[in-house]
Amino acid sequence: MTILSLIIMQNELKGKFPEWCSDFTKDQHSLCLTDDLDSLMGCAIESYVKGNKINYFYEFNNLYVADRTDKRKLIGIDLALHRGKSWCNHVVKVSYDDYVNPQTANINAIQNIHSGNYTSKYAMSTALLMWSFYGLPLPTSKEGKMLLLAIDSGFLGHYSDYFKATHTKYLEMLGFTELIDLLNNTTKFEFESLQRKYNTKAKIQLNNDGYLQTDIALAEMQGFFDMPLELPKQQFELRNEFKSYNASTIQIKDKTKIDNLISFALTRKNEVKYTIA
Repeated sequence: MTILSLIIMQNELKGKFPEWCSDFTKDQHSLCLTDDLDSLMGCAIESYVKGNKINYFYEFNNLYVADRTDKRKLIGIDLALHRGKSWCNHVVKVSYDDYVNPQTANINAIQNIHSGNYTSKYAMSTALLMWSFYGLPLPTSKEGKMLLLAIDSGFLGHYSDYFKATHTKYLEMLGFTELIDLLNNTTKFEFESLQRKYNTKAKIQLNNDGYLQTDIALAEMQGFFDMPLELPKQQFELRNEFKSYNASTIQIKDKTKIDNLISFALTRKNEVKYTIA
């Protein structure tokens, strides 16, 4: 593939994202963090690019808020919201014609990925998707680049004979041919060792006093990226309680028939997880 065709493909993809993604008005929204590094890195990117700050923390059964007086609309980061703005990497369509939230910035939705073609999905992080959309320069060090690919185990697809071509296609779409070269010269074991070194798979949780905490080695990761990667310091309190369910795609063929739906995503080819108010 030529450089020109890559640029055309990247611009065409970017043009399919919701208009709000290209609105660079500062401090226009609040951010909703979820419980992992992918969401935290995505929040760091949004803060760095647009000045938006974390004010909400979402678990499947609860939504917490730090400042109740903040009336700005939220953006969910790494969150498959049924309504409202979100950055998301999840598969959200049960079938080709299934409803998609028009305000979600989701490459899998844009590519019409659903249960029927699930193995053609984008299987890297929301953070890497945002990194590409905002045109951020990759980290200068190899370890920094590896950390970016380690989020959500975004490197894994490269080491699968079955999925490697699809994995490479998405990296080309995002403009990350440099990362393809890195993957070709790095072993799966090296990535897994890096994940253990920085505990990248650890969860983010609220302690009993309402403050966020994690065992991810955030302090040790500072300096690899141009933006700070840190948890908010404010205290959170419960705002909403939800109910979450697991189901099969045989049981749920049309998500629009689920009353009070908050979030919805396929967790496997024929399995979904959703939350209702």
